[in-house]
Amino acid sequence: MNVIRSSRSSGVRLALTRCLLLAGMASRAQSQGPLSPTAGANNAGIGSNAWSTPGNALVSDNSHATTSAKGITNYLITSDYGFSIPSPSAINGIQLEVERSTNGPNNVALLDAWNTGLTRSVSAGTNRCLVVTYAQENGIDSRDLTALAYGGRSMTQVAQVTAGISGGFTARLEVWILLEAELALAGSTTLVPTFATYSPWEYCDAFSSAVFQHVDQLSPVLSQQSGGAQGTTDPHQLSTAFSTLAGGMAIHLVTCGNRDASNPAPNTNTTSYATPTGYTEGTDFYFANSSAAPNTGACMQLAHKSIATAGTEQPACDFNGSVNRYAMIGLCLQRARELDHSVRLLKGGALVGSDLANSTSWPTTDTYVSYGGIISTWGTTWTVADINAPGFGAAVAARVQNGTARVDHMRITVYYSSTLPIELLDFRALPDGNTVSLDWVTATETDNDHFTVQRSSDGITFEDVLSLPGAGSSTANRYYHAVDERPYGGLSYYRLKQVDTDGSSSDSPVITVRLEARPGLVAYPNPTADGMITVHDVILERDRVAIFSEDMRLIRTHVGAGRDPIIRLNDLPDGTYILMVSSPDGVRTTKVVKVSREG
Repeated sequence: MNVIRSSRSSGVRLALTRCLLLAGMASRAQSQGPLSPTAGANNAGIGSNAWSTPGNALVSDNSHATTSAKGITNYLITSDYGFSIPSPSAINGIQLEVERSTNGPNNVALLDAWNTGLTRSVSAGTNRCLVVTYAQENGIDSRDLTALAYGGRSMTQVAQVTAGISGGFTARLEVWILLEAELALAGSTTLVPTFATYSPWEYCDAFSSAVFQHVDQLSPVLSQQSGGAQGTTDPHQLSTAFSTLAGGMAIHLVTCGNRDASNPAPNTNTTSYATPTGYTEGTDFYFANSSAAPNTGACMQLAHKSIATAGTEQPACDFNGSVNRYAMIGLCLQRARELDHSVRLLKGGALVGSDLANSTSWPTTDTYVSYGGIISTWGTTWTVADINAPGFGAAVAARVQNGTARVDHMRITVYYSSTLPIELLDFRALPDGNTVSLDWVTATETDNDHFTVQRSSDGITFEDVLSLPGAGSSTANRYYHAVDERPYGGLSYYRLKQVDTDGSSSDSPVITVRLEARPGLVAYPNPTADGMITVHDVILERDRVAIFSEDMRLIRTHVGAGRDPIIRLNDLPDGTYILMVSSPDGVRTTKVVKVSREG
């Protein structure tokens, strides 16, 4: 069998405008892949943490390239994909698929419990987040907190809300955070607020804080909602739900400007709120400005809830009565995740083009994620030689926060359009009895030496069937007809290999045809008295005929040329024999009987 693969040249010009496939008109996007790499390596051109066993990313087999140290990884490089894009072709798009996962098991958890005041100790932990709340009741607008520092490190405000009447009493609530890197640099355990110069006389305020661990350090607050109102009754609820993800921590904060009649003295009311359903109360306290404004007071509650599955939260709580005004915040701390840091392609072994890293969390089970696509060239230009070269590949770097980043497999698909020196209007393959009729029409031809019809049983490996001379150069419609006398049974794939006068070549799109299964094996005469058996519908050039004894011992094998060959059994003893024919479309058997000639 003469196996043919795509030839490459720089001088072929293809203008494939349309291809009629079987009975209809269709266009066919050309692509190769997805193909797998044959080489993997760690590249220290980025990050500081190396990938172990990079060769495990070559196939999808649950064996992984891994890295566990927190921080930015090196590049995981895969290359030598073995593409054979025909030339000339235009590269239209490249799609990379990375099968990735993480074993990060740690959900957001409370590390140091809620307390009040401006002193906050922080325990040792992983991916910590200090959460500080500021609550305020004030007359004549709110008192502005313009900055907050912990141990000399500046904190970030992530939420704030004010409720009440402008020019009158207001309730204000704020949330500030400080992440792992800054916590590690803190020089003390003291919170230092900075207020605006405007400070109305009648106010009270309070600080509370807690420390959580296993919090995402890039995007710690997944979502947050705030709200409030003047003079409402129970229940008090956020008007809009906030989003949550599995492994995160929902936090609910509420404060109201209200002097509880049952607790006339400041700082004595510690059970003002009924905790929202499913939440754990962190603290619930009353606060007031006893010296400047003894009639001013407020209540505050902080609560949290571990999130098991993705969804939304819209907590509600009761104050046990009416309030003058209230402010409420709900937010979700996101679990530390493994994330893309950089995803690039390689040309000639060097990083090129756009970085297509995304912000999607790596899942806990192996899952393919796609980058690029059918019309994406990653911000650079490509030639066929670039794609077919061993130095073509991909590079992935991750940000590891909460476990082990794992890559099981990387694969690439390339989308392209070829250019043949012909304008092909029609290419068909139709069954005709035990043969396949092949017809095609060209509108124009330029320096076209000949066509070779190629056939495949799998659509991957093709063999030459026959050749027909081309028209050289022509601008008139040209009609071609050929017959495959010895087709495969079942589904077959056909394509035209067009060859220029200079020897360059390119391939047409692939079409398919299905032949009904070949009938059962027929051998006659059976029984035979002279030992001469004709085997019908067999071509020894293609098919292999073997003779077995009745107990399946191989006696001989017949090879050679010709259709419907005659098999000689005259030198064998009388008895029953098994004829087995092995063909590209399967194996057929039949029994034959040899008897002695009478007389």
